[in-house]
Amino acid sequence: MDDQVINQISDAFKKINAPMLIRTGVVIVVAVIMMIAVKLVFKKLRSKYVEDDDYRKRRNLILIKRSIYIIIIVMTVFAVLQVNGINVTGFSLGIGTIAVIVSLAFKDALQDIIAGSVIMIDKYFKVGDAVEYEGKDGVVIYFSVRTTKIEYLSDRSVMSVANRNISKIRRLTHLVDIDVPLSYDVPRQTAFSAMNGICEGIRGIEGVESCEFKGTEDFGSSAIIYKIRFFCEPHDRPDIRRAALKVIQDGLAEAGLHIPYNQIDVHTS
Repeated sequence: MDDQVINQISDAFKKINAPMLIRTGVVIVVAVIMMIAVKLVFKKLRSKYVEDDDYRKRRNLILIKRSIYIIIIVMTVFAVLQVNGINVTGFSLGIGTIAVIVSLAFKDALQDIIAGSVIMIDKYFKVGDAVEYEGKDGVVIYFSVRTTKIEYLSDRSVMSVANRNISKIRRLTHLVDIDVPLSYDVPRQTAFSAMNGICEGIRGIEGVESCEFKGTEDFGSSAIIYKIRFFCEPHDRPDIRRAALKVIQDGLAEAGLHIPYNQIDVHTS
């Protein structure tokens, strides 16, 4: 600590009087009110967003709350010194420099904690939810304020992701769409009849909640695109989708239809 600040503090103790005590008391009362407000806010967050048996989330909330308490206490000390005529600018600059160095050293960890706290409070996803990350479907098997672990459904491999990098995660729904291209030569009635028959077959797959033919989706360069939509548990999506594709193949073969190749017309003179 700066010698000048130490001397100022020593002089201040020698000059303690009623106005100084009043100023100090006011600052402390404000700090206590702030800490009580923080406590009430976190109590409400815990009752609303954290289950009683979720030790990890309760621990994270306590860690964040205590960090805020420390900040309030440090600010209170500086405020008490300042209102009593003690110049803490030099000391504040030293603390500020240290704070900047520490924040740079732990920047990634702080970003992880902030992102994890937001996810936890917003309940954007939780352990057990099916999600999509970097184009692959998976299940959240672990979550903390710093990291999220995802087990991919395709090969059961596990990806550990820092929370600061998880902004593009998408929670999966029960809805699955499959587009089926058919030649422009296939009559509309024939195509619709085949699609409805295929949907009936997909409904028979174990785990499929419902299936419907949505009609014409688009006009491609070499085919008309028809859409089939079904619903299933996100965890079962890869297996059920493969089973649905088999039903589509069998249904098209039974109807004498096939998926056309892209065609390129070449004209010569």
